[in-house]
Formats: sequence, C-alpha cells, structure tokens
Amino acid sequence: SSKFERSTVLASRPSKSEARSIVDMAALRSLMVASSVAFALACQEVGSSIDQDAYAASLYGGSIGGIVVGILVIVLMSLPLCCGVLKQYGKVIGAIGIVLGILALVIPLFGALGSCVPFVDGICEDACTPCTDVQKEDLAKLCQALGIIFVYMVVFGWAACVLGIVGASLACCVCCQCCKAKLDDPAVKQGAPPVVVGTAAPA
Repeated sequence: SSKFERSTVLASRPSKSEARSIVDMAALRSLMVASSVAFALACQEVGSSIDQDAYAASLYGGSIGGIVVGILVIVLMSLPLCCGVLKQYGKVIGAIGIVLGILALVIPLFGALGSCVPFVDGICEDACTPCTDVQKEDLAKLCQALGIIFVYMVVFGWAACVLGIVGASLACCVCCQCCKAKLDDPAVKQGAPPVVVGTAAPA
C-alpha cells in the first residue's frame, strides 16, 4: 500500500515542463489583463496621444546616463589608483567616487519612473471617459513595475549597475590608499637620513 501511495503522489506532481507551462500561462494571463485594461480605457486609435518614442527614449536615456556616469567614475578613480595622480586628495576623490558609483545604479530607475507620467497622461487622453485618480494610480503602478524590469533587463540598465559597482569599488580602494594611491612617507619625502638601530662597538 505504501508503494502505491508513493506512486500516486509522484504521479500527481507536475513535471518540469508542466511547471514551466504553468508559469508561462500565468505570465501570459497577467499580460492579457494589463493589455485589456489599457485597451478598455483607450477607445481611439492606439498611439494617437501616446508618444511611444518619447517613452522609449526616456528609458534609454536613463540607462545611457548611468553608463556614462559609471565610466567617468572608473576613469577618475584610475588616476590616483593606477597613475598616482592627485593621490594627495585621495580621500575626497574616493568619497566622490562612491557617491557617483551609487548614483549610476539608480539613474536608470529614475528614467523608468519619470517616463510613466507622460505615458499615463497619454492613455487618459485617449480614454472614452476621463480617468479617475484611482485609475491613474493603478496605471502608474503598472507602468513603473514593468518599466523597472524592462530598463534593467532589456535597455542596458544592467550595464550601468556593473560599471557603477566597479567604480564604487575602485573608489573604496582609493580611500584605503591601495596601489599607487598610497601617500609617500614624509620622512622619505624630506630626505631624512635613515636611523640605524644597533649596539655600539666596544672601545
């Protein structure tokens, strides 16, 4: 009986392919619900008031901005770290690099969030009836959630994250005076004679 119960339990469990199909169906249903909400609100031709190019440009602009900031941080941190340039200001440069490196991570997020305002306004302008505040909030939340996923997974937001993390890590190395960012010893810099410690020779 125990073998029969085990075989029954194993037979009732879905296989990997069935589990993937269930997940795909759930994602498809979510996409259909989101699309039905948008098309239910819009009764005119889709895209008549929605500037899709501006929406895409806003997403790409955030990613490109984060990538540019990350590259600048890496170049700036490499000057004292690899070349010894401006190493006397290493603490200040390192602190600035950490802040800018973190900023590079969130610039794509700002682009995704900022692009939702004109997008929702365009949908409400195409609506048969004016959008209520609740509908605008729901559309804004949906747009922000999808925009964040899209900007970091598809529109090269991940590259901004990689460069920002590398730049912030180099900035930490500059603060810790690693490699050529290490300051020179003041005694060696002033040319002081070395001090020899030892026992005096007997007379």
